[in-house]
Formats: sequence, C-alpha cells, structure tokens
Amino acid sequence: MRWIGDRLSLDCEIVINSRQSLACLLALTMGVGTSVRAQGGDGALSIEDGNRIEPIARVADGKWISDVKCVPTESRNAATSESLRVSGEIRPSSLRAVVPGSPEWLRLAPTIVGLFERREREERLSDRTSVAPRAIDWIYGTEAGGQRMYYFEASRRVSSASPDVDHDTDPPGTVRIAVAGFLHDAQGRLTPLGTKSELRWEQDGLPAGPSRPDLTPLGVVSYRGRSIWVMRGQSGASGWFTLYDVSTGGTSTLLTARAGRC
Repeated sequence: MRWIGDRLSLDCEIVINSRQSLACLLALTMGVGTSVRAQGGDGALSIEDGNRIEPIARVADGKWISDVKCVPTESRNAATSESLRVSGEIRPSSLRAVVPGSPEWLRLAPTIVGLFERREREERLSDRTSVAPRAIDWIYGTEAGGQRMYYFEASRRVSSASPDVDHDTDPPGTVRIAVAGFLHDAQGRLTPLGTKSELRWEQDGLPAGPSRPDLTPLGVVSYRGRSIWVMRGQSGASGWFTLYDVSTGGTSTLLTARAGRC
C-alpha cells in the first residue's frame, strides 16, 4: 500500500520596505482565500457518535485533507454505535459485517487463510508459528456499482514464555501475528487487492486484544467513481483515521489523519 500526500507550500520573499511587506502579506492572504473558495465545495466526512460529531476529512479539487481536531481514545469495540456523515460530491455506500460461520464466511475463509500463510512465509515466521491456532477475526463487505469488496483480519497467537528467564523482569507474553487485507469478489472469483501484516506482543495476565478490529471500518463512500473505505485505527492511547482507495487495480492510502487526544 502506498502513501499519497499533498502539501501546499507558500513562500514570500523577506523584504525590508514595510509597504512591500504589506503587499506580500495581502497577496499571500488573497491567494490562500482564493484557493479555499475554489476548492471548498467537493465534500466532507465526519462521524456521529451520539450527540458528538467529529470532522474527519474533506476533499478539495480531488485532494483529501485532514479535518481531525482530536481523536477520542476511550475504549471502543465493534459494537460501538457510530455513523458516517457525508456532504457534497461524496456518496455513502452500504457496509455490513459478514456473520461468522455463515456460508459467505466459509466461502471466503480458504482464500483468507491462504493469504495469511503466504504473509507468514514472506516474514519467515511459518516454521515457528505453524503449531499455534489461527483465526479469522473479522470480515466486512460492501457492494457498489456491481462491485463486491471485502475487508478481513486474521491472526495467530504464539506464546513467547520461556522457563529460562526471570518472569519478574521479563514477564511471559504472547506474540500476536495479524494479517489484514482487501478482496474483490468477481462472480465467485476472489482476487486479493492488498494485504499488510504486523507483530504485536501482549503480556500474559492482561486482556488479550483486540476486542475490536485493528482497523474498524466506519463506512464506505464513493467519490468520483472511486470506492473509499473510511477506517478508524487505535493502538493503546493512540488513535487515527485512514482513508483507503480500494479498486480492482489494488489498494492505496489516500490519507491518514492523526491528532491529539480529546
């Protein structure tokens, strides 16, 4: 997955004459104002959680810009009631959680397991982890414009405890291997659109995560014919929002919006 970032840089030559300085400042201010007016009508994303509305991002002239002021860090889970709000040219698409054990889930499972095992081999982990249980944690699906896409997360937990260490200074724990990615379903033919993997250490005796997806899909929107997944990420006290452009050509990151804690 690739990072796409855009940044506007405005420079003004430093001058001694105060009249020239004022003209430069006015030109800079007018330039910024013209840019905002010309690009401000494309649309915006926000999330509604009860009585609170959090701005996430806006799109101006096809470029995504963070609107996040702060990211709440209170504990959340997959059942938290949140709704995505859109405006302008952005259009909402349906998003649903696939029921574990359902025929749809079982049809997707072999492909997800195969992708998980491939990432383990690429990370050279399979020899050390193959005996540990593996699980498909979450699957979400959307259908728009005749396209069916899925987001999944799967994981395996491997004990890292050793009898040769002092557990007071080096407490036993579990290494969680997680693989997430997107799938395209073309009349039953599943094609991977990108995967990512990570290792996370969890101390034994503490609650095992996650009680929610590593990246929680908040919704899927359409903008100028592109399908964009809006995701909330959280790791400990750190929270963020990420927008993924997902198409049959692959997956790319449009924007990751981070801010201070609320």
